[in-house]
Amino acid sequence: MSDFVAVVVLSLLSSALTEALSYGLVYRTEAFQRLKAKVIQTEARLEEEKNAVSGSGKHRQRRIDGLETQLADARRSASSLQMRATLVVGLVQMAAIYAVGTRFSGRVVATLPFEPARMFRSLTHRGLPEDSPVSACSATFVFVLGGLAFKAIIDRYLQLGLPKGSSLPSWVADPEAAITGKK
Repeated sequence: MSDFVAVVVLSLLSSALTEALSYGLVYRTEAFQRLKAKVIQTEARLEEEKNAVSGSGKHRQRRIDGLETQLADARRSASSLQMRATLVVGLVQMAAIYAVGTRFSGRVVATLPFEPARMFRSLTHRGLPEDSPVSACSATFVFVLGGLAFKAIIDRYLQLGLPKGSSLPSWVADPEAAITGKK
């Protein structure tokens, strides 16, 4: 098996392990499940309230503000629950990066089809000898990029965490309203 494939497989396994740890420490707990249900319910009520046409403007705005406060509080509580898992996952990832860097130290595992910008060379060449080509890529770089990609894929597929909500700015979500000035 080539070094590149080995690093990618290790990256996948590391991402799966860290997500399993997160699931065991946070996502399966009753407290997190309650908060997740509250976030989903509050987001639905907030969206319903924003789309409603009845009610006076001031009273409706107060209800919307109250729901947004409830939503922010629930997300903050969920974030505090996720802190310990984040610490454990960070430690596991640091150990895995160290192990991969040590195991594949000095070996080029991939070649980039371009010359990276100067500020990124230290990332792509981490653990490689100085005389290696500029487009050479280290195992650490491949491992970290693979880990980021696999974690995003696993998160999206399993949908364990909180729903992302409307994280887009209003001018991106509805550009026509931003141009015309309508809400």
